[in-house]
Amino acid sequence: MIDNYIQEYKISGILKDGKLYGKKDKYKYNILSDVQIYSSINLNDLDLITLKNMFYENKDTNFNFKRKNILGVLKLIVSNFKLESVLKMTEEALRSLLESDGASILLFNEEKEVLNFYITSGGASGNIETVDVPINNSIAGQCFKMKKTIIINDAENNPFHFKGTDKKAKYKTVNLIATPLFSNNEVVGVLEAVNKKNGDFNNEDKNIIEIFSSLISNKLINAKIYEELSSTIKGIILAVATAIDIRDNYTHTHSKNVSNLAVKIGEKMGFNDSLLEELEISALLHDVGKIGIPDEILNKPSKLTEEEYKIIQSHTIIGAELLAEIDFLSKNIPLGALEHHEKLDGSGYPYQKKGSEISEFGKILAAADIFDALTAKRVYKEPWPKEKVFEMLKNDCPIKFDCEIINALEKSINE
Repeated sequence: MIDNYIQEYKISGILKDGKLYGKKDKYKYNILSDVQIYSSINLNDLDLITLKNMFYENKDTNFNFKRKNILGVLKLIVSNFKLESVLKMTEEALRSLLESDGASILLFNEEKEVLNFYITSGGASGNIETVDVPINNSIAGQCFKMKKTIIINDAENNPFHFKGTDKKAKYKTVNLIATPLFSNNEVVGVLEAVNKKNGDFNNEDKNIIEIFSSLISNKLINAKIYEELSSTIKGIILAVATAIDIRDNYTHTHSKNVSNLAVKIGEKMGFNDSLLEELEISALLHDVGKIGIPDEILNKPSKLTEEEYKIIQSHTIIGAELLAEIDFLSKNIPLGALEHHEKLDGSGYPYQKKGSEISEFGKILAAADIFDALTAKRVYKEPWPKEKVFEMLKNDCPIKFDCEIINALEKSINE
């Protein structure tokens, strides 16, 4: 019941007997003589009366906001595709909830019959990833074999404490909690947290880490299947894009180059993994419409006539129509093919779109496309220095190109 009220009235903190549970927020209300609440919304008199009755009936309750944070992590897990980055963010949330210095996911290496660190965060991160953790002589290994959560609050004196990890990281494990990860009812690894900052790990921490284990186990199963399929699909897409590039004597490897640049821009702009993957596919296929352009026009060595240039321009429409026919593709992907030659001032093609009429994907691919075209060597020109290209792009910003995108591209290239 209390949890329902916390969600309904957007309660982010409760001050009871001078102790703050949760956090302070925009609005503060006196509910009882010893209870104040913080909410992110403005509550009316009826809301406050309802809350006063609830708090009076539950005045002996100790409030905890960790469940709300776990729901936030669940949303995170289901909102992204890439396994590694989701697990990294999930681990960081786990560390926060458990108030631990570090957290790790270890997966079973069948060939060596050891556990290997797959994701690490916190104090020892960056130093222990290459360590082989033995099954028989480690706490994580005992957790793996016993298939249950283990809490060790005196690691130094535990006979199963594996000191190889601490030695490699120049780190001291004081206490830890470990729980198994499952795939189809088989143990595949271990989730652990180390060095609780205030006191010992307890049963509440056990409940939390087991919830995370369940979420991560499901993610491991689904994401591995997805990423294997995604890798296969992108391999096929790259093969198609390369075949199209080869048809055009001037643009060999162009699609792959544009894809790499576009993804770097997206990363700088804070795109999540799902959007980055869509952007990558859109960039790989941005010239797919050239499949509908006759060779004699596509590879004409002399200057194109006005009519022939219009036929070349039609590759944007052909590509978008081809991609729109594929049901599983996001609606963003065809827009990259359609709009990568549009300009903010309406001077582009095929539809002379302006400003906000052009999608984010179209704007990004326009910048990536022209950068690769100008910096690449072609039979009819030498490559431009990147400094010259950026000078031109900045002069055309924000007239033709989006300034944020050009800045993101420059930062990516100069790193």
